[in-house]
Amino acid sequence: MLQLDFVAPNLTATLEGEIDHHSSQYLRTRIDEAVEATHPKRLTMDFSQVSFMDSSGIGLVMGRFKLMKQLGGSVEVTGASGSIKRGMTLGGWTNWRPSIKRMAEKEECKMKAENETTICCLSRSTNEGYIRTAVAAFLCQLDPMVDELADIKTAVSEAATNAIVHGYPDRLGKIWVKVQIYPGRLVCIRIKDKGVGIPDVEQAMEPLYTTASDRERAGLGFSVMADFMDKLTVRSAPGTGTTVVLKKTLRALE
Repeated sequence: MLQLDFVAPNLTATLEGEIDHHSSQYLRTRIDEAVEATHPKRLTMDFSQVSFMDSSGIGLVMGRFKLMKQLGGSVEVTGASGSIKRGMTLGGWTNWRPSIKRMAEKEECKMKAENETTICCLSRSTNEGYIRTAVAAFLCQLDPMVDELADIKTAVSEAATNAIVHGYPDRLGKIWVKVQIYPGRLVCIRIKDKGVGIPDVEQAMEPLYTTASDRERAGLGFSVMADFMDKLTVRSAPGTGTTVVLKKTLRALE
């Protein structure tokens, strides 16, 4: 998951596998310990071996940038490509704002789903990987392109993380994920919690805005969802929970 190499005066952190809210906490601790022990002039974060990353990875980079700046050093990011590079590009940032529709009523697809599945699990951070993997496995029947599946996994991971971190900040609760496949290769994914809800949806959509006590949360979850999917819809109210609806039409098979 992480390899640390120090060749004075530089420290290289080679990250591997998947980076989400759960794994980023471990990575943050390990890298910070190495920085404290070696006092490098430059920290290089190599993402060439990372197969998946949501906005938690952006928060990881931002936090290390702040740390190295305090120590008089710098951070270099290498090896980011595909959806990972797109996510990092979104971290810059405030000029981009997704177009969000706030729902007063439940959105319904008028067409009849050709296939569907529902997932329910507790709001533990260890379940983030399970949720996105289960959704991706179900959608493999459509034979999506690699980049399409990566986009969907990233968006779903962001929505699941929001439910865990913001929906149930002080307790465990249930998260429901419903995946539906419609004619024309349209995919509709609903992520629902019955947590604290969002008092101001529009404010929550602002890039870099976050209510999490963890200061390294990037506040880009909704921005990533909107950019990686064709349509994002959010319904929420204080005390009743939040439902996020993600839609994407997959490219036709050749």
